[in-house]
Amino acid sequence: MATLILQETYLALEKEMKTINKLRSQTALQIQQAVELGDLKENYEYKAAKEKMEFVIYKKQLLQSHGPFKIIKYGEIETDQVRFGNIVKILEEGKKEAEEYYLLGPIESELDFYPDVVTYRAPFAQAMIGKKINEDFFIDIGGKDIKFTVTAIEKITASTPKSPKKSFI
Repeated sequence: MATLILQETYLALEKEMKTINKLRSQTALQIQQAVELGDLKENYEYKAAKEKMEFVIYKKQLLQSHGPFKIIKYGEIETDQVRFGNIVKILEEGKKEAEEYYLLGPIESELDFYPDVVTYRAPFAQAMIGKKINEDFFIDIGGKDIKFTVTAIEKITASTPKSPKKSFI
């Protein structure tokens, strides 16, 4: 199954992968230089470079693990019901103000592109997908069904502000 991804995010992912590949090459060189210093047991530079390499490899594998991708263009995003690419305002029962969530994919979450990302595969997102404005859905939280109401559905656009806050995977 292909992972949904915004076209803009896909371009950012390609850029991130080039950066990771460059960093991997630089780190490999640092490891080689550290090895040349000898005595690897006491060599801080070697240990630091190895740890950095492990992180770089992990990050690359994590980003690649979400492929293949289905690229979604902004013009394909609709707002008649909750779906991928929407900014959804949700009012939790008992609260006074609705909270805004960005219904996107795991790559947007990993790259911290948008605030308050709910990946479309998450149970919270699955419960709201397909709902229309003023429709309710329930989530079991701690053994209790909590009621949520969709209060607004908007399109994410190229001009949507991107300021990372938190992610929900």
